[in-house]
Amino acid sequence: MAVSGPRSTLKVASVARGDALVVRMQGDLDAVTAHLLREELRQVWESSRTSVLVIDVAEVMFCDSRGLSELISALQRGQAANVRLILTGVQGVLRRVLTITGLRNVFEQHPTVEEALAGASDAGPRQPRGPEMGGLYEIAGDR
Repeated sequence: MAVSGPRSTLKVASVARGDALVVRMQGDLDAVTAHLLREELRQVWESSRTSVLVIDVAEVMFCDSRGLSELISALQRGQAANVRLILTGVQGVLRRVLTITGLRNVFEQHPTVEEALAGASDAGPRQPRGPEMGGLYEIAGDR
């Protein structure tokens, strides 16, 4: 007997804001929908010359390991391309997931898109927390 429930949904849209690109998500970021974020970001990486990528997750209601994996991949790709990735609106389930996994301090975060854009224009590229620190794994190990 097959059991089924409501199907996950996610809306993803992006808009240029000056030198930054803002990607807004609404719904569940999970195994069923993670490909939508991956596809949106693929287009960003292929066509954009942005130095700042803001991912607004204020309306993300659920995030599982697959969704988290997509965010980590975006962070790693951004680091490799010298693109500053900022999460905004982190709350609820996603905040708990980032805290439990030890990734809460790995992602740069701001409460709102406007604050992220203002901070990005003031500060330039984010530097790792120490002269010897580099990518995602080194920063995560510095907890």
